[in-house]
Amino acid sequence: MTVSSPATDNQDAIQMEAELRLVERQTAETLRLLEALLSKAPVGFGFVDRDFNVVRLNETLAEINGSTVAEQLGQPVAAIVPLLWPQIEPLYHRVLDSGEALLDIEVHGPSAADPAGTRHWLTSYYPVSLEEKVIGIGVIIIDITERQKAEEARRQLAAIVEGSGDAIFGVTTAGMVTSWNSAAEQLFGYTAERIVGQSWGVLTPAGLITEHEEIQVRLNAGNPAEHIETRRRCSDGSEVDVLVTSSPVRDDTGQVVGLSVIAHDITERRDAQRAWDASQRRMAEAQRIAHLGSFELDFKTGEMAWSEEQYRVLGIAPGLQPTVDMILSMVDPADRPPLAKAWADATELGVAFDLTFRITRADSEQRHIHARAVPETAEDGTVVKLFGTFMDDTERVEADRVQLAAETRFEIGFEQAGIGAAIFDLEAVPVRVNRAVCSLLGRPTELLVGRHWTDYTHPDEVPLWQMLLARVAAGHDTYADERRYTRPDQTVVWASAHVTLVRDQSGQPQYFLAQFQDISERKSLEQELVHQALHDSLTGLANRALLTDRLAQGLAGSRRRGSRLAVMFIDLDRFKMVNDHFGHIAGDDLLRHVGERIAGAIRPGDTVARNGGDEFVVVCDDVSLLATTQIAERIRDTIGEPFSNKNNQITVTASLGVAVADDTATPESLLRDSDTAMYRAKERGRGHIEMFDAALRTKFERQWSTESALRRALERAELTVHYQPVIDLSTGTMVAAEALLRWEHPDRGLVKPDEFISIAEETGLIVPIGAWVLEQACRQLVRWQQINPMMSVAVNLSVRQMSATDIAGAVEDVLQRTGARPENVCLELTESIFMEDAVYYGRTLASLKTLGVKLAIDDFGTGYSSLSYLRRFPVDAVKVDRTFVDGLGSDAHDSALVAAIVAMAEALDLEVTAEGVETHDQLVNLKKLRCRLAQGFYLARPMPPADLDRLMTGSYRWDVD
Repeated sequence: MTVSSPATDNQDAIQMEAELRLVERQTAETLRLLEALLSKAPVGFGFVDRDFNVVRLNETLAEINGSTVAEQLGQPVAAIVPLLWPQIEPLYHRVLDSGEALLDIEVHGPSAADPAGTRHWLTSYYPVSLEEKVIGIGVIIIDITERQKAEEARRQLAAIVEGSGDAIFGVTTAGMVTSWNSAAEQLFGYTAERIVGQSWGVLTPAGLITEHEEIQVRLNAGNPAEHIETRRRCSDGSEVDVLVTSSPVRDDTGQVVGLSVIAHDITERRDAQRAWDASQRRMAEAQRIAHLGSFELDFKTGEMAWSEEQYRVLGIAPGLQPTVDMILSMVDPADRPPLAKAWADATELGVAFDLTFRITRADSEQRHIHARAVPETAEDGTVVKLFGTFMDDTERVEADRVQLAAETRFEIGFEQAGIGAAIFDLEAVPVRVNRAVCSLLGRPTELLVGRHWTDYTHPDEVPLWQMLLARVAAGHDTYADERRYTRPDQTVVWASAHVTLVRDQSGQPQYFLAQFQDISERKSLEQELVHQALHDSLTGLANRALLTDRLAQGLAGSRRRGSRLAVMFIDLDRFKMVNDHFGHIAGDDLLRHVGERIAGAIRPGDTVARNGGDEFVVVCDDVSLLATTQIAERIRDTIGEPFSNKNNQITVTASLGVAVADDTATPESLLRDSDTAMYRAKERGRGHIEMFDAALRTKFERQWSTESALRRALERAELTVHYQPVIDLSTGTMVAAEALLRWEHPDRGLVKPDEFISIAEETGLIVPIGAWVLEQACRQLVRWQQINPMMSVAVNLSVRQMSATDIAGAVEDVLQRTGARPENVCLELTESIFMEDAVYYGRTLASLKTLGVKLAIDDFGTGYSSLSYLRRFPVDAVKVDRTFVDGLGSDAHDSALVAAIVAMAEALDLEVTAEGVETHDQLVNLKKLRCRLAQGFYLARPMPPADLDRLMTGSYRWDVD
């Protein structure tokens, strides 16, 4: 035995005390650091007690709430955010009542910084327990307003591109087409499926290839956008004239990564130009025939030149030297001053003129001359030349006289017209109306002229003058619509209105001419047709189309108000017996009476519809469970009363199924659930009422049981990993294997992945389970590489795993512990991550890529992926979804999609693996499409590691011919 001395004991005690103090200091520093991090975090954190008073919050949450941390501590949440409290309170109660967390709940409303606006927050709530007792609620709040705005802007931009009338498409720096809008398809004849992945050189005619290649080189070098008018080739070989605008597309670093191309069809413009040139030639000939004179005055030389027709128009013998005074001497004295002023303005100020004046020719004949002149100025503004024309306008003046006579006839026609006519001033106030308008509106002229028509425009209509002036402001001269007016006796008349803005010869607006026609009879017929389209022809009740609309509106309204909406599915018991015994006429009469009784048993705001046959549906909005039951019982009881039919009394019963909407309800699910409940009521003996709740309860209980068992599955070693070989179709050898999770439940046996994977995702269990699968796969890979050094393994990463803290660090830790080579590990990602936070997942993928692992997109083509994601994220491979592989060889659409994916991947230097290969034909078609890798039941089913070991040890080769 060794006995320590007192000095030694004292020294040990001092050492122990020093170590305890060190631990206390480190713990305090850690707590202070954690507090500082939480306080300054960009995410709001808080804790409220069971009475919903604020116990703890960081500065971010305090700022969101609109005051300081100190001002909010100890305060009720309802007092801090009163406008948001109606949304938050039910969530708090759900957490306390269920003891479960509520994750990713969106809350929206005004913020302290912008009380009049609306912001959006993504919130999570979780119970906080102490000694197995829930003492409060933890709160996490993330402001997602800008993310939603960005997403909306992205959707709007996509809609603008797709809705553009111009062809818009993108290409890579190598010239491969990456996007293609509908206008491009219409212009060039290529569908997006056909051209995406091809070179845009297919659009270039043979003679313009050099031009096309030079533009590509310049833009790739970063030169500015180029605009050229050229020709491009369509899918049918024809050519189209286009204005092509090509611009370089740069990434965040300024590097050119592709091109954006806009092609505008200028075929019509070029055709118009050619037509214009031809028209000009014809016009020149027409002017010669019409004897249109022209002149030119050169101020440098002082010389004036006239055409031969100018001499004829003025009645002057050819050969005389023309002068301005010669013209002025012929002008009527009354017209001479305006002509002299216009001439002076043109020669001195460079102002063009266009005017008409009278002349008296040498033969004493008076003519009307229409003169136009356009000055030509030097750079300093000095007039150097004056060009003009003189046209004998006498015939037009005579035509104006004739027109005046025609206008007189118009006056007679205006007053005697059988349809309403009115003239409005430019403020849309009537200045004249005919008798037909007075008859239409039931008012005399003095109650119409000079007054706006708002007093007798139907209150549901926007006044005509508002619509009219808005149309004119937009640059349109005509307006037409159909609207209602109220007569003095309060009857409503429908009228079609057609209004035209009348302009003078100079194009200035003068007045509006409006025509009105009574269309009341036609509108009545249209309303009847609309009613027939939305109502059952037999009972007059709402039909299925109107029922679906009312359901959708009711759901939206009930969710806004936080109220309940119930749906009752009613089916008459043994209705066929009524038809068989009393005949179909009696059956139809019974259905009409049943509809009337149901309508009388429900509340005024509820909807009853005939769903078809002897089925009726009732929608009750803003209803309690008790009231729902009472309404259902009234309906059942009133239907059960005898019906009189001629000399017979018919008694029928009805079975009712009731479904109450929850947060996930849709019109279809409510009809389905109430229908299911109705059949359950029939099974109980007919004439019963059944609420839809058992099936949901069973479903939730099964999910809960699965979740509880899954939490224990990993520690009980119930989870295993199987591997499905990936075969190189060029050699028939196995080059990789995909790790697939399997669960052997002790009671339920093999549980299908689709029964527990989603639950693992929802609960977060997928994170530890996924880490375990990755480690198992990497350890297995190390053993396989002792047989085949080039062997690889693929492991799926879910969105939840990608969102976990430091996923890259977790993967790196597994690689280091197992010794697996990163380049032989492929992490497969679902497409859905690309629609989440692109910045966050972009950084995460970049972190994973720095480890040296490969990244692949699983089930490619079924989600939201696009070429922009493939370009932005460091992806190495794509896996073609089995739904497309299924149609290879039989579905041209699927074959084209797979071909496009393979071509695209090849252009982007990505590896392609086809999933779900089930038949030999699919295998043959994949080889034809140059798809190198494949997996599926036809090649090998997922198997335990030992079975795959034997295949690898035996150097097994697959027959892929």
